[in-house]
Amino acid sequence: MPSPENQYEAAVSALKAKLAQHPDIIKFQKAERRLKAAKTLYDLETEMKDLSQDATLYKKINKKNAYKATMARAKEIELTLNEEPLIIDYRRRLVAANAVLQHVLENLETQINEELHYGN
Repeated sequence: MPSPENQYEAAVSALKAKLAQHPDIIKFQKAERRLKAAKTLYDLETEMKDLSQDATLYKKINKKNAYKATMARAKEIELTLNEEPLIIDYRRRLVAANAVLQHVLENLETQINEELHYGN
């Protein structure tokens, strides 16, 4: 009988394989590849995400001026990116892929909780 670690690894591998075949995941990966190929847009998208994370940190540590400046730059980039068809498609596909992953995680959580509840 396989060890619990081996069973876990096999289950994770099977889940990854199933997810890789899901149409929304495939569409997201294609959109991501297209965006990465448009290096300037990809770099701007990455910079915007990084600036947003930095702004959140500045807000938490009460650095108001740094927060305002960082958010202003992030918003400036966002306005530019919001008009780009590749970005629009990428974000739409990202939302769909996230919905799939969220659904899977909720189902796993429910199954684990039921197993823990009824298994005891």
